[in-house]
Amino acid sequence: MKGPWSWLLAVIWLGFAAMGAMILSEDHTPGGLIIGAAVLATGLFCGARAALSHVRLTDEGLVYVGYARTRRVPWTQVSEVVVAELGSALPITTVGVSVRLYDATEVELPALAGFAVAGHNRRVQRLVDAAERRRAGKG
Repeated sequence: MKGPWSWLLAVIWLGFAAMGAMILSEDHTPGGLIIGAAVLATGLFCGARAALSHVRLTDEGLVYVGYARTRRVPWTQVSEVVVAELGSALPITTVGVSVRLYDATEVELPALAGFAVAGHNRRVQRLVDAAERRRAGKG
């Protein structure tokens, strides 16, 4: 499951990489080459990570592939799924999603953040339903 923000971030970072490529092609001084290469590498790395970030639901739990790391959370540790309303321009609401664990920590899932139209977001609802089924013991 992937939210629209991941794709938007990927496009922005790849634009950043394109800017680095332009710097490399235009400025052949040592400083220009270093800055151009750094901007290009940063844009490519962050753009690829943003495009690859997602949340996968498995029988064992959640697998969150984020920008910097992958985290696995077993269903036995999931207390609840928290959906927070971040802002609203009716009927469209911006939502943030996190998973609250039994040890009171929260795992934010920015890959699922996005819009809910009339209070409904299918990706988020699938996660909420899966967590409730696991908690009820219905697999």
